[in-house]
Amino acid sequence: MDQKMISTNEPPSRRFRRIRLPAGTQTSVRVRLLIYFVVGVLLYLMMMNAVLPKQYELSPGSISTETIVSPVTKVDSEATEAARKQAADAVEKQYRRDDELTGILIERLDRIFTDARRIVADTSLTEQQKIKSVRELIPYRLSDAFYTQLVRTSPDQLTEMRFVSREIARNILSSGVRQTELEQKRNEVDRELLASSINAQSRSVIRELVRASIVPNEFYDEARTKALREAAWDSVEPVPIKKGQIIVSAGEVITPDQHRKLKELGLIQDYTNPWPHLGLGLFVLLLLVMLYGFVHRYEPEVHRDNARLLMLATIVLLTAAGMRVVAVGQNLEWSTLGYLAPVAFGTMLITLLLDIHLALSCAVLFAILASVMFNTESHLLFDFRYGLVSLVIGMAGAWGLSGVHNRTSILRAGLIASLASLVPITAVFLLAPIESGWGDWFWSIGFGFASGLFSAVLTIGFLPYFETVFEILSPLRLLELSNPNHPLLRKLLIETPGTYHHSIIVGNLSEAAAEAIGANGLLARVGAYYHDIGKTKRPQFFIENQMGENPHDKISPNLSKTIILSHPKDGVEMLEEHGIPKPIRDIAAQHHGTTLLKYFYHKAMKQSDGGKVLEGDYRYPGPKAQFKEAAIVGIADCVEAAVRSLARPTPARIEGIVRKIIQDRLEDGQFNECDLTLKELDVIARSMCETLNGIFHSRIEYPDEWPNKGVKQA
Repeated sequence: MDQKMISTNEPPSRRFRRIRLPAGTQTSVRVRLLIYFVVGVLLYLMMMNAVLPKQYELSPGSISTETIVSPVTKVDSEATEAARKQAADAVEKQYRRDDELTGILIERLDRIFTDARRIVADTSLTEQQKIKSVRELIPYRLSDAFYTQLVRTSPDQLTEMRFVSREIARNILSSGVRQTELEQKRNEVDRELLASSINAQSRSVIRELVRASIVPNEFYDEARTKALREAAWDSVEPVPIKKGQIIVSAGEVITPDQHRKLKELGLIQDYTNPWPHLGLGLFVLLLLVMLYGFVHRYEPEVHRDNARLLMLATIVLLTAAGMRVVAVGQNLEWSTLGYLAPVAFGTMLITLLLDIHLALSCAVLFAILASVMFNTESHLLFDFRYGLVSLVIGMAGAWGLSGVHNRTSILRAGLIASLASLVPITAVFLLAPIESGWGDWFWSIGFGFASGLFSAVLTIGFLPYFETVFEILSPLRLLELSNPNHPLLRKLLIETPGTYHHSIIVGNLSEAAAEAIGANGLLARVGAYYHDIGKTKRPQFFIENQMGENPHDKISPNLSKTIILSHPKDGVEMLEEHGIPKPIRDIAAQHHGTTLLKYFYHKAMKQSDGGKVLEGDYRYPGPKAQFKEAAIVGIADCVEAAVRSLARPTPARIEGIVRKIIQDRLEDGQFNECDLTLKELDVIARSMCETLNGIFHSRIEYPDEWPNKGVKQA
């Protein structure tokens, strides 16, 4: 055995999924990098609108040709500044009343009247002396008539005037007197006097003295005014330009304020800011490096096979495109529409066509994309709500397809994803409730539930296209092909019942052996069902279908070998006509490899009378088995026919035949191109022996007559 027989730790064989790209491109590193590059460019373009808004060539006074809405929620800095300034300006100047000064003024007024009464009551003083003494008491500049009138007032009258003056002064000063309203406050003295019952002569004295006593006792408090204005400034909430808000309507003339808002939103194409583009490019590059690293490390077969890598890239881009379509419909009214994104569509397709571990990894990638595409917060790049829900839905969809048996299982997986979405959506809502309340929660639940079912419908719709275009045999497709009602299997059963029975047993042997070594047992079984379909063209020339004489007894060995050797080629042509996938056709073409048709070769040697008979003419045209499942079907095909020919198939004889057939094929080089190891061949032999012992077990020989009729013995 050559070095291809050395055991490896690679995942179970899936070479049957290989897609035939042009020569030299199947494993080309340049093609591989080109695929990643194209994925990166398309992801950049799909996320560009979510991160980089569209720009317009507009100026004040120009007419907008379309309705422009805000792509994000952003603070209107100028409007916010104006609103805060208005709030601060609305705060009046703050004044501090000096109550101590008020007390001094009233006390002074009271003392003036008290001292004046004493002077007026002193009969030893002349009127001029009294006027002089009173002048010295009063610190204000008053008229001469005031002093003359004051000293001519009786002491009792002065006492009454004292109380009236104190009351008027207290009323006016206690309400506060500012410099700007001094004259207004002094005029209030006249109104207060009109309400009093004092005589006119006394009023004039009180009026002049009290007006002079009314001075500013409230002073501007700069510190307090500043503090209150700052508080008013800070209390004003930022004025937002909300996402989805119409800035300019189609056909509207652009105003300076609208132009300012468009510029503030970055929608005016006045200059190109390269940094957001560079940041988005680095972000996409990071995603590609993560994807490349995982595929290279954990999915080496996908990494080496550009056809399968192209299929993975196509699924990723289709899922991202579906998310982008949903994002277009997201607005303020339908802010939670992002939960409808068909994330599980991508993970379910990857699970069915590639591998569940790769699907779970891509679920993380889709979650990151969702958190960017459906982000509604301008100050954040990611919205964890959509990322979390997308991650749960994607993983639930992949897990829901484990052990899938039919296409209705996809709907079951979609339902599982739908139900799984309810938990994270509710958790997110309870952690960060939406302003509009439970109504949005209800719509979020509805969108999340619809997402899983929507993904299942898309998966069912796209799966046949992927299976056809990429020639992929998914488990679902294999199960459909194994249906006995398939036209080719019905044809095999009706026209070649012996071959049909033989194929069923070969399928059982192949499936058990393939699963024993970690290969695709389902593929081996279905491939075995169709491997001899070419025999339906000439069924009577194959012994399992012969009911009487053998037609080969009447024709030459050369003609016989031509008929026998042609059945793989005939089978491939029939399979192609019926659209059977390439892996099944490959099994039909490769199950005999280039083995020798020994019976007719030796028959030809006997009839040649010493003439030269070329061994190569009696070998199947091949090719040799290119993958493990084809080799296993070839072994099972030969083993089943050989064991069926035994008169008394004991376990020892069965094992001897099985191991001899495998050894002969090994020595003939039939396994050189399919990476089967010696250890795997031993496992295959033991598995087939166990299956055959179950089929060809010894039975009790039934006598002609039963001693007790009605008793059935097994």
